[in-house]
Amino acid sequence: MTFEINKFENEYVFTFAGRLDTSSAQNIAQQIQDIAPELKDKSIVIDLSQLEYISSSGIRLLLVIRKATKEKVALKGVHPEIMQILKVTKLDSMFNIL
Repeated sequence: MTFEINKFENEYVFTFAGRLDTSSAQNIAQQIQDIAPELKDKSIVIDLSQLEYISSSGIRLLLVIRKATKEKVALKGVHPEIMQILKVTKLDSMFNIL
């Protein structure tokens, strides 16, 4: 699992690649908590185009990011299998899907 943060003037882009499982979600959650104060008035784009798998811990991480940013989160490049998970969990309506 790789995770990258790119910071722009009013936007952060988080890029996930590989498998977002329990152990990787915990590590990333800590990184998000460390920068949470910076995220409050920024737009967030989460690039999932390279994500192969997401566990329930990964889904929870998406919600943590959404909460930290006051709900300004867009998901980009969502693969059909992951989109199906988002639909089943009703999370597709909680994020702007690009």
